[in-house]
Amino acid sequence: MPTVLKYADGTYSRETSGVYFIGTMEEHIKGISESCEAAGKSLAVIELSVDYDALFDSAYGIYVKGDKFDEALKKYIASKKSMDGETARSLDANYKQKGREWERFARVTFLECDKDGAEEIFSQNCGIRIQGNYSRSDLQKSFRLYARNDYGDNKFRYEVFGDDYLNDNKEVMDSYKNFILRAGGNCAFTAKFNDTYWQSLLRDTACDTKHSRPCVLYLNGEYWGLYVLEEDFSDNYFEDVHGAAKEDVVLYKGDAEALALGYKLDEGELPEGETDESYYFNELLDFFKSHSGLESEADYEAFTELVDPDSVIDYFAAECWINNKWDWPGKNWSMWKTVTDSGTEGYSDGRWRFAFYDVEFGGVSGSSDAYANTVKDDNYKTYGLLDLSTNNPAVLCFAYMMTNEGARERFNERLLGLASNEFEQNRALERLDEFEKIYGPLYDGFFERYPGTGDKNNALYGGYASSKCIRDFLNSREDNIQKMVDYINENYGKSGR
Repeated sequence: MPTVLKYADGTYSRETSGVYFIGTMEEHIKGISESCEAAGKSLAVIELSVDYDALFDSAYGIYVKGDKFDEALKKYIASKKSMDGETARSLDANYKQKGREWERFARVTFLECDKDGAEEIFSQNCGIRIQGNYSRSDLQKSFRLYARNDYGDNKFRYEVFGDDYLNDNKEVMDSYKNFILRAGGNCAFTAKFNDTYWQSLLRDTACDTKHSRPCVLYLNGEYWGLYVLEEDFSDNYFEDVHGAAKEDVVLYKGDAEALALGYKLDEGELPEGETDESYYFNELLDFFKSHSGLESEADYEAFTELVDPDSVIDYFAAECWINNKWDWPGKNWSMWKTVTDSGTEGYSDGRWRFAFYDVEFGGVSGSSDAYANTVKDDNYKTYGLLDLSTNNPAVLCFAYMMTNEGARERFNERLLGLASNEFEQNRALERLDEFEKIYGPLYDGFFERYPGTGDKNNALYGGYASSKCIRDFLNSREDNIQKMVDYINENYGKSGR
């Protein structure tokens, strides 16, 4: 933590802090030389200095099961319900708590490192929270970092993701309100980069994607492992990237397992006195209630005044192509808009658009996934089959568009065209090679830090969720897309199905 000295005359020194590596960087971070050479740039290294109790105290700590778990376990035992291997994960815990109450003070130091040494980029106070859903109970947990005036500076002022990351006005993205240190979600102890790999191929779609890069975290001077450093879909993101006034931005995220509605308002505030969580969705939901489909062009045009059709097409085409079906579409969907129409071209027109996140289940089982008809075989039927028989507003956008012949043809063309564009085999495999060469050298140190969770060979060449699975999937997926198109043409007509 930052140091303050008290002098004999009763005055105090300025607050100081520092991060020092004794010896070579390769001694501290195995594989850094090879990784940086493959990336053609330095490796992001972050040091978080946090009060011990803020992380590990049973009542106050955010990184432990803590008192919340003890209370939940006591109630569970009293209920005399059966226990299995997932019981502990399902119970409440300190690390499952959310909101400002569970944000803790920290000092973050950001360094750019390579084999020759480390350069400190910035060091400032910030807030940290545990990030994620199911992965909160993993050994290695994800963090979300917040810059606030309360802590000092209200931005992290640096080109975190490179000077080639430009916003819609072609300006370099050089400041961030918050960012995420992601352990890798469901693939934290396999290839780890699964989600960010797929998102890197989807930059040019009509949907938002998160920029990211590999990162090594030190927690109070202790090596904490390999992470994916990524931006966050906050109101500031949409303002900084698209020029949408942040006070106008609302964003919903879907989680049909944990939420009664199946989604929640994740960014934005309800109007004073309003308690309906669906408030900003109501105009769209009312449209669905008053229309059985979009067969007529008038109805279709009315729908496109509420939702950007290109975003719907790109989003569902990509999700279906990569077969990201294990949590999706019941969970892990996101829709955003501005609450007013600025009357100008661009993203402030008040229409709903989609954003990609948590797509690590794409091709996760390898070649067997390549044969899946994702539209037909969606395994999340209880929470969001891709038809009209659902309360999932994201799925309804797709299903309604499929009732319109022109939109259906456009979707099919886009779905088939992905194999020649975003997911063109040579392009996709070359990108996968790049990720393997950048992340691969850093695996040994990571798995040594978390023994028993896996190893480098399994992450790259093993079974489920390995890099090899993605490679095997890509080698076969293109040949199996036509059957999805055929199924759509046979089953999606009037009234959606």
